Amino acid sequence: REEVLQRFQKLSIVFTLAAVAALVWALVLRPIEAPPKAYTAPDHRQASGAAQAELSTDRREIWDLGGYQGVDCIRTRDGLVYAAAWNGSSLKKRTSDLVRTDGGNAAVILSVEGELTGFAFDAAGDLWLTVLTPAGGTLCRARHDSWGASVEQVVTQIDGAPLGALSAVEVGADGKVYFAVVGQESAEQGLESALRTELLAHTGTGAVYVYDPAARTVEQVVGGIAGASGLALDERTQTLYISDLGSRCIWSAAASARGLTAGGKGCQSSFSGLPGYPGTLALDEDSTLYISYRWASSSWLERHAGSTFLRGVALRLSESMQENLFSLPADGIRAEAVSTASGSWLWSFSGKPQGSSSALCPVENRVYFGIAGEKALYSVRV
Repeated sequence: REEVLQRFQKLSIVFTLAAVAALVWALVLRPIEAPPKAYTAPDHRQASGAAQAELSTDRREIWDLGGYQGVDCIRTRDGLVYAAAWNGSSLKKRTSDLVRTDGGNAAVILSVEGELTGFAFDAAGDLWLTVLTPAGGTLCRARHDSWGASVEQVVTQIDGAPLGALSAVEVGADGKVYFAVVGQESAEQGLESALRTELLAHTGTGAVYVYDPAARTVEQVVGGIAGASGLALDERTQTLYISDLGSRCIWSAAASARGLTAGGKGCQSSFSGLPGYPGTLALDEDSTLYISYRWASSSWLERHAGSTFLRGVALRLSESMQENLFSLPADGIRAEAVSTASGSWLWSFSGKPQGSSSALCPVENRVYFGIAGEKALYSVRV
């Protein structure tokens, strides 16, 4: 009997050591695609003093989109609201539709394989799209006669390397197309996964590029962004506004600029110390900038900004466990509006449901919101 017990003890020791070794490998030694870099956590600004507004809970003002599982972009044109809505639990099985609605009936304009993260209309009414698939990101164009039928791929790589996770697209009156790439992270698991990875790793490899359809060239406008998560173009001042997720700020640069670095000459922070990690941006006719927040500022993450060990462990966690590291509580600030002319904070938006703000769009006296995991468009009057 003692011999049997000794064998069991030895086996239990072996199993324990094997389990410990597996845990150390999984959480500490396993290679990751974006090793974390040390950085200095940004400060928090003082209270803005902006007017408060909450999302409407009136069912008549919540526009149901049917069986979709999320919205990544919202635009308006000719009195109608367009939304990029996606289906599927994983990117490998995901399809996205561009949906047009007036609050009553919703019609599908076009469909793409993968995740439609952004779209914008050019002066001719054609659509420019940013799409993610497991193979990478793609800048696409859809002409009127191809809506619902086919979409043309325009840019799939830069300098021979596949595009990463594309987060946003803007089109200037001159026809030039600006698009944002989150960073070096893979697009395989979708936009939100790439944003979380960059937030934890802070690689600072995000960038904004410009495509010239006439010359068929791609140039970098700004690089060195810790998660290029949103983009807005002010036509009146020819200024680009860029969300920097990890730095909790909004960079601004001239649309004509090329080869800039975030924080360097020609690309300074217009709005910093934000209360959350900024995502989608939008401008209204008065050049008021609307800033959505993917997640509230994480004290855990920013306490460990100068250290890479624990952030490296977090990067090795499963997708579901990583999701628990960041949140946007229902009573947290969901978005803000600021005057680009005066720098005054005008509005602060909050309210249920809980979930990150994945899209927003101001339309006259209303702001529409897309919320991660929700099958409807929410709104608030301003």
